[in-house]
Order: sequence, then structure tokens, then C-alpha cells
Amino acid sequence: MNISLFTQHIKVFVAEVSPDMKEIRDKLCVVLSKAGIEVLKEQALITEADCSVHILGAVDFYNEGSEGYFFDMGVQYREAAKLRNSGLKMFIWNPASRSEAYINSIRREIIENTVYSTKPSPIVFVEELRGIMSVKTSANQAVIERDVFFIYNDLDKDSASGILNMLQDVQTVIPLGIAMNSDTDYTEYIKNQLKGCKIGVVYFDYAGDWAVSFARQIWKDNGGQSGKTPLFVVGNAEHVQESVLKVFDGVIETAVREISIIPLDIKVFFDKHVKN
Repeated sequence: MNISLFTQHIKVFVAEVSPDMKEIRDKLCVVLSKAGIEVLKEQALITEADCSVHILGAVDFYNEGSEGYFFDMGVQYREAAKLRNSGLKMFIWNPASRSEAYINSIRREIIENTVYSTKPSPIVFVEELRGIMSVKTSANQAVIERDVFFIYNDLDKDSASGILNMLQDVQTVIPLGIAMNSDTDYTEYIKNQLKGCKIGVVYFDYAGDWAVSFARQIWKDNGGQSGKTPLFVVGNAEHVQESVLKVFDGVIETAVREISIIPLDIKVFFDKHVKN
């Protein structure tokens, strides 16, 4: 089963950034495009946008005295601010959690149609942006009893498919592939389907930031430490470092393994937590 979380068409104006934020801006544009969001970069198109994104970096683009490249950043910020009254929503993104004084000046301007975010990565930030900009409907699907509820981000569908093929040889599985391009909110569906399965698994390869945030929310919705369905978070060692999952120490069982071993790890986790 492939679930797309967001499909509503949205146009986003991505403002210029200082050199230290150029790489993250480029990554943001890629993630936005993969999420089915139209990216606008030319300043003349800002009036066509549904929202704008302004990334805070080392340079104070909020300063009226900025010149050249940085002056363009300030002009775009102030132009977007003027458009808020006509419905444009501004996203002020601070991925590096900078604490310079000028950020306080910007935060004092956080009014209607303005969102200030410190999400740590483009994937998580786009998920937040899409959730705010979209009107969601709730999923209403029958709960199916299976051994494993296997959840992954659609960005990792290729490697996930290989794991599923091996896993389904020995266990019954409900797979759920999540992509950022649907207007459906599957929060309740996931919460209920977990109750119908003996264990839950969140797998990731490239989508590490998404997986950490997502698994934390699933764990919380499942009752936290008192949850009835054991949860396992596993990453593909080809692209994942074990340090990424340190936040779950003592809370959720995790593993970073070679992809060929992951189905066996899931079976071991199953045997450990499920009484036959």
C-alpha cells in the first residue's frame, strides 16, 4: 500500500539566501519538487505564490542597509511581508537554530499568515509546510490483523521493496509507503492499524530526519512506554549512521544494519516481543 500524504497543488516562492545557506536551499527546492509542490524562484513570480520561504543564515538580510546579493534577500522578505494581507503565508525557516539578535526582531513580527520554524531538515520542514498549507481529510480504512506493520517513506521505496519481498516469505505484513503528495491524514489509520498488528516497524534509508520525527510521533500516539504494540526503528547501514538513532536510547528499540540482514532483525524482534 502506498499512501500519499499531500496532493493539493501549492506554489512556493523560495527567497534568496546567504552563501552559508545555499546548499540547504538547493536541497529544499529538490524536496519541494518531489513533494509535488511548484517552486518559484524569480522575484517577479512572488505574487503568484501561495506562500514564501525565507531561510535564516549567517547574514542579517533583515537589515535595511544590506547591499547587493544580501539586499535582494531583504527586498524579497519585505515584499512578501506586504503580501500577507492578500493571503500570502510566509515561512521563516531557521534550520540552524541561530540565536543572533536580529532573529528576535523578525520573531516580533510573527503575526497572522507568518510561521516561524526551526525544523532541522528540508524533509521535516516541507512536511510541516505542507501540513499547514493543506486541508486534510481523515482516512477510513479497515484494520487488518497481521504480524508486521511495515512503514517507510516513499523516498526509500526501492530498498524497502527488497526488504518486504524477503520479509513476506516468513511473516504476514501490512506495508505502508508514505509520500508527501496527498491531502489525506493517516494519523488515526496508523494508530488503529498498529493495534491490529503484533509489531510495528519504521524503516528508512535516505529519509532519516523524517523517520526520527515520524517514529517519535507514532510511539507517542501508540501510548508511549505503555503502548501495546512494540515498535522497531531500523535503518539501512549503507546511508545511515547509528548516531542518528541515539535519541531513542531507552525508549524505542533501534538498529542500523546491512539491508540483507534487516528482515532477519525484524524476525528476531518479533520473536522477542510476541508470545506464540
